[in-house]
Amino acid sequence: MPPLLENSILNQLTRGQLDPQFQTGCMYMSIEMRARGRYPLVLAFTCYVALGMMGGLLSIAWPSIRVTFGLPLDALAALLAAATTGVVAGSFLSAQIMARLGVGWSLLLANAVGVLAAIGYVLAPTWIAMIVAGLLWGLAQGVINTSLNIYVAANHSVRTMNWMHASFGVGATIGPLLMTAIVATGLSWRLGYLAVAGVHLGLALLFITVAGTMNFRGANQATEDTRPVPMRATLRLLVVWLSILLFMLYTGVETTAGQWTYTWFTEARGASAYVAGTITSVFWAMSTLGRIVFGAGAARIGIERLLRTCMVGVVLAALLLLPRTLPTGLAAIILMGLSLSIIFPTLTAHTPARVGRRHTANTISVQTGAASIGLALLPGLAGIIAQRVGLEVLGPFLVVGAALMLLLNTATVAVARRETTAVVETPVN
Repeated sequence: MPPLLENSILNQLTRGQLDPQFQTGCMYMSIEMRARGRYPLVLAFTCYVALGMMGGLLSIAWPSIRVTFGLPLDALAALLAAATTGVVAGSFLSAQIMARLGVGWSLLLANAVGVLAAIGYVLAPTWIAMIVAGLLWGLAQGVINTSLNIYVAANHSVRTMNWMHASFGVGATIGPLLMTAIVATGLSWRLGYLAVAGVHLGLALLFITVAGTMNFRGANQATEDTRPVPMRATLRLLVVWLSILLFMLYTGVETTAGQWTYTWFTEARGASAYVAGTITSVFWAMSTLGRIVFGAGAARIGIERLLRTCMVGVVLAALLLLPRTLPTGLAAIILMGLSLSIIFPTLTAHTPARVGRRHTANTISVQTGAASIGLALLPGLAGIIAQRVGLEVLGPFLVVGAALMLLLNTATVAVARRETTAVVETPVN
């Protein structure tokens, strides 16, 4: 039922202007329509739980994976590079896949590939097989992430975007706790990836029920002002390139903090596996909490003000990581998780205001790909430096990354105001 027609019927229903039998039918129809509207979001949120679980598992499993395959500390860079290659490819291919299959079928296919990737981790006999599985996982993640970000940015509010990404934090909190329990009891790290395979299998089956209906609102009602433009036109905008760098820095800082915390605290600061695993879970739990709380208040606070405040918080958190004590380390991780929490989803939802609606889909696609590059590049670079200098170099590394992110966001806002006609502080539903 079209929204205008549904609203008209609901208005008449509340005024008692409709036949009683028709009223009953309309009530059931309205409930059904609203349920169908929520159901894809439930699946979207669950997809992000699965993505978060996968990332959270690796942070705890990495020391055990190193032992299984006899790897050096910096070998993580190869796995992250493979996953990043897949994510970038999936991000750029997702637009074509969605154009051919629709959003729902694209997500069904991506989750099926996610099952294959997770099973690859479970069965991999060699390090090369792990790399191949990482590439497959990246492809699945790229399509899922890009498709859902474009879908929610087109159809829902900044608050919904933040809450969807909060689901990632739920998964990233569950993942370390699950893997810590598995490793602590002497079981194989592969069992954690078997659990993720089960989640993606369930999602693939559930997406069958909405695959044909999960699309963009008003896709057939495009006007000259909102119709997408060629990618080459989008890439001519300086604000887009600044956004690409900003997303690279953000995911690099976040993943470096989340990925290396367990190894850093166990191998350099003398924390037990249980304590370090708990601290890692706290990081992702704070990320989840921040997205729920700050996402709900973004409209009242102001998007740009909120982003600026959170980025300052990331700088302060990175500085708190420099002292080599567990209490300050825990406080830093809490502040880091809260401060980083809303940056990615809010920047994504705010993309139309920064680049204009005609460039939104293209920009979100390249931002997602760039974020994946940063996700692999910075944590991998941190691992290479740590291998040669020591793990305590991670503190200054995060300070520099956080400061650059703050400066780059300031430049992006200034250029957006000059280069586009979009209003930066747009109202948020």
